[in-house]
Amino acid sequence: MIALQRATELCEFCPKMCRFACPAAEVSSREAWTPWGKVSLAALSGRAPEPSAALAFGACSGCLRCQTYCAHANDVPAVLYSARATAIRAGSAPGAWADVARRMSAVGHAEAVDIVAIHRAIAAAERPDAAPNAGSSSGAASATLSAEIRSSGSSLGASRSVSSALRSVAGSVTSLLRPVADAAPQRPLLFAGCDALAAGGRLVREALAVARALAAPLTLAPEAALCCGLKLVESGHPEMFAAHAARVRTSLVGTSRRPAPIHLVLLSPGCVRAMRERWSPLPDGSRVEHVTTYLSRALAARADLRERAPLPESVTYHDPCELARGLSELTAPRALLAAAVAELREPPRSGTDTSCCGANGLMPRTLPAVASAMADDRRAELESCGAPAVTASPGCAGALGADDVVSVLARWLGVDVKESA
Repeated sequence: MIALQRATELCEFCPKMCRFACPAAEVSSREAWTPWGKVSLAALSGRAPEPSAALAFGACSGCLRCQTYCAHANDVPAVLYSARATAIRAGSAPGAWADVARRMSAVGHAEAVDIVAIHRAIAAAERPDAAPNAGSSSGAASATLSAEIRSSGSSLGASRSVSSALRSVAGSVTSLLRPVADAAPQRPLLFAGCDALAAGGRLVREALAVARALAAPLTLAPEAALCCGLKLVESGHPEMFAAHAARVRTSLVGTSRRPAPIHLVLLSPGCVRAMRERWSPLPDGSRVEHVTTYLSRALAARADLRERAPLPESVTYHDPCELARGLSELTAPRALLAAAVAELREPPRSGTDTSCCGANGLMPRTLPAVASAMADDRRAELESCGAPAVTASPGCAGALGADDVVSVLARWLGVDVKESA
């Protein structure tokens, strides 16, 4: 709270040096929707913002571009998400934000389509392949362990001579130590996310298939882990987010007092950052990363694919805001595309200066016309490069009509993904 208050004060008295950086203000030409204007409205409104002020709080996609040009690196989205929560409590928030809370309470996600059914269809298609792979992995580990035990028979025999008193002392000391995990880390889990599932789930199937083709198989996360809950933060319901995140976290790590570390791979970069920064900490040794980071590491380990010919095509890469600025991941998607296609082109605004397409921050639900205008501006910039757009976020792909890096990899590797019936 102190950090938000300081950010608000710094922003209020700033000479608007980041005015040009906000895509919502740019397409609307509204001074009140600049970062300075929105934060100032939040401060002046206090605990009783009017509907017009609440709507201004919604004119933020959480793209963090203003933070890039801020001398103090103020987290403007965090300030505005807090202001949205104030608007919810004051009863002046746009109806779309309340709709998110109602759907999350009823079905565990905020999408209009039945993503549970889509997840079940993907899980059913994966089930025959997942069991043998998991079995062979555990079988190999068991065989290695048995060999080690047999080779150390003499050592085991010697250890039996340790006195019971010494064992008692050792047990007492061990009980004071931090408990260790119950088991070794499981196979990495693909947390599909609501955006990819709401789009039909094809990207989820492609990610699973590409990971198998790169000898780095993923297991689909359980049905109870459909949504990270970020939309609850964006809609001004932080308490509901905390409860939802706790439920999903439990579905992933279990209820053991000594849970094993988990490895989560996500398709949406915004979900990666939400889990890292907003969830309660996962067990020690856990990893949460974007799918491009995971696949680029898997591809680098495949020396046999280094001479594989790229697809004879050019693409223009759009950096998702959350991936480029939120996670600082610029290299992995480009490395994957460099291997998969003949030519990779960059728009004028790329990398950490990437322009937002308006897909996130609940902007398509709160201010659909503004979100559409932002997408049109960005699409025109990408089309000027003369090659089809490719991105690394389900939300951005939907807003721009672009392909996903994972889909390009699937074509390059010759992976055939069929739609579920």
